[in-house]
Amino acid sequence: MLLQFITLSKVQNSIFALSILIAVIPFTAIFPYISYYVNFIFVLIIISSILLHIRKIFLPVWILNIISVVLIIMPFMISSPEDILLPSIESLTLILSVRFLSKKSSREYFQIYLLSLLLLGSSSLFNFSWIFLLRLLLMLIFTIFAILLLTYIKEIKEESINFERLLNLMKIAIFISIAAIPLSAFFFIILPRTPVPLMDVGFTKTKTGFSSTVNLGSIRDIEEDRTIVMRIKMNKLPEKELYWRVITFDTFNGKVWQKKVSGADKSNIYGEKINYTITLEPLTEQYLPTLDYPLNVSLKNVLYEYPGTYRIGFPLEKNIKYSATSFINYQLKEDNPSSIYITVPPDTSKKIEMLTKEITFQASDKKEIIDRILKFLSNYQYSLRDLPTGENSIEDFLFKKKKGNCEYFATAMALMLRIKGIPSRVVGGFKGGTYNSFGGYYIVRASDAHLWVEAWIDGKWLRFDPSGKISRDIEPVIFHLIDYLWNSIVLDYDIKAQLKLAKSIKIPAIKFDIKTFFIPLFLIILYVSFKIYCYVKEKRSPLNRFFSIMKKYGFERKKYQGLEEFISIINDSTLKQKAESFIKEYQEIYFKDKEIGKQELKKLHALLEELDENRKS
Repeated sequence: MLLQFITLSKVQNSIFALSILIAVIPFTAIFPYISYYVNFIFVLIIISSILLHIRKIFLPVWILNIISVVLIIMPFMISSPEDILLPSIESLTLILSVRFLSKKSSREYFQIYLLSLLLLGSSSLFNFSWIFLLRLLLMLIFTIFAILLLTYIKEIKEESINFERLLNLMKIAIFISIAAIPLSAFFFIILPRTPVPLMDVGFTKTKTGFSSTVNLGSIRDIEEDRTIVMRIKMNKLPEKELYWRVITFDTFNGKVWQKKVSGADKSNIYGEKINYTITLEPLTEQYLPTLDYPLNVSLKNVLYEYPGTYRIGFPLEKNIKYSATSFINYQLKEDNPSSIYITVPPDTSKKIEMLTKEITFQASDKKEIIDRILKFLSNYQYSLRDLPTGENSIEDFLFKKKKGNCEYFATAMALMLRIKGIPSRVVGGFKGGTYNSFGGYYIVRASDAHLWVEAWIDGKWLRFDPSGKISRDIEPVIFHLIDYLWNSIVLDYDIKAQLKLAKSIKIPAIKFDIKTFFIPLFLIILYVSFKIYCYVKEKRSPLNRFFSIMKKYGFERKKYQGLEEFISIINDSTLKQKAESFIKEYQEIYFKDKEIGKQELKKLHALLEELDENRKS
């Protein structure tokens, strides 16, 4: 049976559930960035409020005030004095949850919706992706629907609501929310932007990638992070060419790789040139990733450091875009590289030296030495778990654990090459990436972080990768495409883009065309006619027609009056009897979940005809 009627208590429960959902939407955006105890308290209070609501139990105002004061102060008590914004957001989160413990009128619900909107806005300080827009749209629909429901039951004051009326209210909420999108887009385009942020709140993401030093084992944490580091607009390349150079390490002390060599580039490079554009997230400190091996980077204030490293003179605080040119299938020639590339730590284990001699015994040349080392390391297991640590981590990797990640493979190979007198260095960067065919760009994540080896043979630096990388799961490209469009269209729309757009707009010559006049006019008339038809149809519904007839008798229903209270003021016994007959039949149909058919409507209209005839007679 089709549901035609919902009691007021069920509607109120629905508003409460809807309000919970409205509060949870911004919480899903904020919970990764706030304290664990705040998350726990929020969830605990929300669950408690649901249980109390079911039992119709509401806490007194004085208790709620005490709880609110404690929860407001608590985040500030355990946070740093310099950090005022994060505890403010945590306090806002907790106060939002406390509002559900009180007895709720329209006023309390409006407070919940306002706090939820503020919390969602706060989440943009941490992460402003396209998911934020979806959350905002969803929250707007639910909030407008809840406000319409609250207003409706307050104004109508009936004990029940027609289910069709609820659907209409939901449609209105969706329409209002969607209708706001074009207006929002218009203001997004025209509102002036400042060259610098109006507020620098000091929130930055954890830096991902490489600094001038790398400790053995530190890359493991990066490889477990799926955060997107950069997007590269370019044609698809063979997998073997996808090495993104960030920094070159030349000095190893047994535990830490460092970069010490600098100065002018001493090498000559030849190969096939590739042009591309990188959108870099603020996650790699001052270093700019480039496709290995880079020729140049087009960006203001960029610094070049030998070999193949580009950086800027200030920390990255927001994403930047730059163009670059690199060589693939390249030959990197250099005469007499620095002796630092054959320097071995003085405390290098004798066991490692003996192992190196054993592996390369009777090797005919440097190429064969490298091949033997690569073959030996290929028997080791690539792993991010239970990695060697301590003073002798490389020795433990080679002789005990026999498993590790790219750091250990690259370090072991470079160390063995230096023991054999072959100049070598370790390059830090990223390997691979996910190509989006729709957008024509690569996605490179923090988990693609990688170290490889460059060895100097016969006057050329050659790349060698001793570690087999873990295969990556294939992700839906549609999400990458949305992410790319969001960054390109929304986040990159700064004052420069706004000025460029303004200059490109030209006022077209307007020519009058009768079609351009009459077609919109016809559509407007059609729309107005449809609205008039819907209005007349609504007015001719049985109950509205009943009120219209009674108004002609001089009886006009007040907003606070129920149907039976309304007809109780009629003195004319005949009129009152006919009105009661209609009300009784109407309630039998609408208030008892009966399916309304043509016969039922015909009967109601027949009773209304009798009522109207009585007036005419």
